[in-house]
Amino acid sequence: MGDDATKPILVFIYDREGTSQTDRLLARIAICRAFAAEMGWEVTGQWVDRGDAAMGERRPFWQGMIAAMKQQGQGRRIVCLVASWNRVAYDLGVRAHLRQLVTEVGGTCVAVEDAVPPPPISRDAAMRQIRASGQQIAPGTTLVRHDGMTA
Repeated sequence: MGDDATKPILVFIYDREGTSQTDRLLARIAICRAFAAEMGWEVTGQWVDRGDAAMGERRPFWQGMIAAMKQQGQGRRIVCLVASWNRVAYDLGVRAHLRQLVTEVGGTCVAVEDAVPPPPISRDAAMRQIRASGQQIAPGTTLVRHDGMTA
C-alpha cells in the first residue's frame, strides 16, 4: 500500500490511577485522544494500571502496552502518549526506567502537557508577571532575579 513512513503514527495511550477515582482518569484519557486526533495519529488502544499496580515499576498494563507496541509497531513510528509525565511515575528513576522500555521497542514517550503550547497572554499580563517577579530599578526597566534554576 504505501511507505510505512507515510502511515500515521501509532499511539498507545497510558495512564495510571492509584485510587478508585475515575472522573479525572477519563478526562486525562480524553485529553490524550483529542491530542492524537489533532495530530492525525492513529490510536491503537489505552492501557491503565490501577491500585497497587499503578505505584511500582512492575506494571501489568505498562508491560502489556510494551508487548502491543512491539507487535503492532513493526516498521511504524510508535508513541506512548500520556497526559503528563506524572502519569508514567512521580519518581524520576522509575519514570526513566519505564520510558526506556518504550525506547527499547522503537517507541518514544510524549506528554500532552509538554506538547501543547501555553495559551497566549496579553502584553499587559506579561508585564505584570515580570514586575511581580522582579524589582523595578528605573521607569520602564525591571530587574528580574534568576536563581539559576533550569526547566
